[in-house]
Amino acid sequence: MTGGEPASSAAFNFCSSWQLDAPRPAVWEALADLPTWQQWWPGLEEMTPTRQGDADGIGRKASSCWRGPIGYQVRFTVEATEMVEQELLRGRAEGDLSGQGSWHLSDVEGWTGIRLQWAVGATRKWMEFLAPVARPVFVHGHDYLMEQGANGLASHLGVEMRDFRATS
Repeated sequence: MTGGEPASSAAFNFCSSWQLDAPRPAVWEALADLPTWQQWWPGLEEMTPTRQGDADGIGRKASSCWRGPIGYQVRFTVEATEMVEQELLRGRAEGDLSGQGSWHLSDVEGWTGIRLQWAVGATRKWMEFLAPVARPVFVHGHDYLMEQGANGLASHLGVEMRDFRATS
């Protein structure tokens, strides 16, 4: 993870990890293809590419809209800032959430390990205001969406998922 932790009561450091019984190239291909995420990630209502980026995908940008389990929406754009084929996707988020995140892929006993890390701050006034007391709700919403994504990706690839973990 690059950068420091966002400095406010509405700052969050999320980490989710899981493993898929799929080869790393297949997992990489699915994760690198942002426009298809909406097909397999429940809770992702919109993922619209807005900028192509360079030949390596750096600078690629997409706007997204996510709906958590209790119904509130979070909208933000994500821009690819670093890509290492089959190992790392790193990006910057701007919008209702602002910060940085990364996807790390690794080999784990013949499975592909996936670790997603986000250091973000909520920028919507109601979220900033409620963060000190609603933090557990926001954390649960994030963790729920990540587990839905892990299961959706496994289903999309036709493989098993194991060892889902989320921490904040």
